[in-house]
Amino acid sequence: MSKRPTTGTGMLTRVRGLSGYLRDRPIWVKLGLIMMVPTIATIAVGFGALLTNIGAATDADRARTLATLAADSGALVHNLQDERAAAVMVLASPATADQKALQNAYKALFPNADLAIRNYREHRAALAGLPETFVTQLQSIDGGLSVLTSLRNAVASNNNITLNTALSTYNSLINSMLSIRSSSAQMAGDATLSYEIQAGSALARDKESLSQERVVGLQALLMKDLEIETQQSFIGTLTAQEQAVKDFYNSATDAQQALMGRTYTGPDLREVQVYEQDFHLWLPGKPPPANVASPEDWNNAFVGAGNLLRQVEQRLDEQTVADATALHNRVQSQVLVEAGLLLSLVLVAVLIAWFVARSMNRSLRELRHGALAIAQYGLPQAVARLRDPALSAQMSPQQMALQIADPLPVRSRDEFGQVTEAFNAVHLEAVRTAAEQAQLRSSVSTMFVNLARRSQILVDRLIGHLDRLERGEEDPDRLAELFQLDHLATRMRRNDENLLVLAGADSTRVQREPAALIDVLRAAQSEVEHYTRIEFGVIDRDIEIASHAVNDLVHLVAELFDNATAFSPPDSSVVVEARRLGDRSVLYVEDHGIGISPDQLADLNERLATPPEVDVAVSRMMGLVVVARLAARHGVKVELRPAQERGTIADVLLPTSVLVPRALSGRTSPGTGGLPLPQEAPQPRPETPVPGPRAPYGGPLALESG
Repeated sequence: MSKRPTTGTGMLTRVRGLSGYLRDRPIWVKLGLIMMVPTIATIAVGFGALLTNIGAATDADRARTLATLAADSGALVHNLQDERAAAVMVLASPATADQKALQNAYKALFPNADLAIRNYREHRAALAGLPETFVTQLQSIDGGLSVLTSLRNAVASNNNITLNTALSTYNSLINSMLSIRSSSAQMAGDATLSYEIQAGSALARDKESLSQERVVGLQALLMKDLEIETQQSFIGTLTAQEQAVKDFYNSATDAQQALMGRTYTGPDLREVQVYEQDFHLWLPGKPPPANVASPEDWNNAFVGAGNLLRQVEQRLDEQTVADATALHNRVQSQVLVEAGLLLSLVLVAVLIAWFVARSMNRSLRELRHGALAIAQYGLPQAVARLRDPALSAQMSPQQMALQIADPLPVRSRDEFGQVTEAFNAVHLEAVRTAAEQAQLRSSVSTMFVNLARRSQILVDRLIGHLDRLERGEEDPDRLAELFQLDHLATRMRRNDENLLVLAGADSTRVQREPAALIDVLRAAQSEVEHYTRIEFGVIDRDIEIASHAVNDLVHLVAELFDNATAFSPPDSSVVVEARRLGDRSVLYVEDHGIGISPDQLADLNERLATPPEVDVAVSRMMGLVVVARLAARHGVKVELRPAQERGTIADVLLPTSVLVPRALSGRTSPGTGGLPLPQEAPQPRPETPVPGPRAPYGGPLALESG
């Protein structure tokens, strides 16, 4: 039964997974992850404070809108209070009164109220995200305003409406408007602003109580009848005024209290106080006393007192709106400043991380470019210079490494500079090792040259003895054996020359005169074991090889002949053709073997185009490497391609540097042109198997010993 991994094991697994993920990531990603934690922490803390200030700014903006809405409601309430009093005069006046004048006075109050309604609705639409209770209050006000028009029409026409109905509708709408102030004080979000709104709310209630006192008095004076309920309502309005004034002084500042004391005074207020004292003398069920004010005087006195309170209310509302606006601007400025500071802090952190990452990335990029430059150019060039035998003979490997190795510049003393120094040390050691290898290769090449030349001397002496024996021998069988020995000796000499080519040395044989290509082909044929299988096809007779390239070209073609005869059936022939192509010539050597696969053919052509270094693998395909080196020495291009039916064709493109110009060629065999050339090897007698031509031989191609 398997056990679930512990928490520590799971954490270790996640850490290993993260480490594996980061292993191949760029340096800027790793630096970004390093900077991410403190940056996120900074952003989180700053964003939390910013959110708090944004919330405060939202509350301040809402408080400003609420203060503006409270001011609009104050203006609307003031106009509705005048409408309510005018409606009482229309509906409660006796039949003898001038109803037309009362109705016109009532209608004259509509424009001011309508303007206040439009302002209220404009600011009402700007509110959002309000509590449900406040939304309910606003909806109640919207409902009251929607029936205001029908109420006005009914009152103005004094048709199908009672005074109690009109008062109830007005009172409901006005009370809903007054509730906005108390609710706004609770949602202000600022203590000072909340107290200012509460003071305005208390003053609005005081003004509404005064207006109610005005309405109650008008109703009794117009009907000339004081009922007990009316008297109680009158006393209630006085009590409400006292409570509202008390609440005002509890919430208002000293400046607001001083404003109240300066403004709410004068003849209108004293007249209202006198009328109130006289009204208290009126007993229910009795006719009004003689000194009680008339309805007109009563209304005018209360209008004056209400206007005084309205002035104070307006000043308070203006101050509240100004303070709310200042609070909003201050909090908004603070939000912008903190947001700017937070953004600047994050930007500075990002810039610091970017500069550090850029510096590290630049150091890494310079180190990478320098390492690649050394790997792709510097080290190969240093190795190429080390191939100079004179250099390796004059200095030790350490001296050569110090002279040839081009170190990277160390621009700092940090870890990148230390890595650069370590890389320079590795580079120096690599060049020193390459110098040792170059010295070793030079020693091996020198050994190859010494062994090959000693062997050449012996082979040349052997060939000389065989020539003397051949000239004095008359027995056909003995002569045939001597020819075979002579041929083997010639092949041994070619192997010695292969060693010289691999060692980078020149052949000891020197040719001082140009030679016809046909003679070069014959000389190459004489150095091949299966020379009888080589057939010459169409060969241009005017092609001549320059003297400096004759011996190397004989060697090159002999290797191609040997390869073609070795990798084709023993009963097949190898066809050789040569033609001029403009100022160049091309030689074709075609065999009929099994052919070469495309991949192997591409690999062989690559080796022919770029001669490889000498190693154990090269020794297994020495002929191919010799051909490549001889071709590279004279600018000859050798390429293998598949034959049409089967087998392989070797294309040898001879450049102008190895050819005698056409105007000077054709001196040895004029007039032959490009006719098919028959097999011109010496034909043995029928009874004697005599081999074909061999080199050196006396004829147009005289190979001289140097």
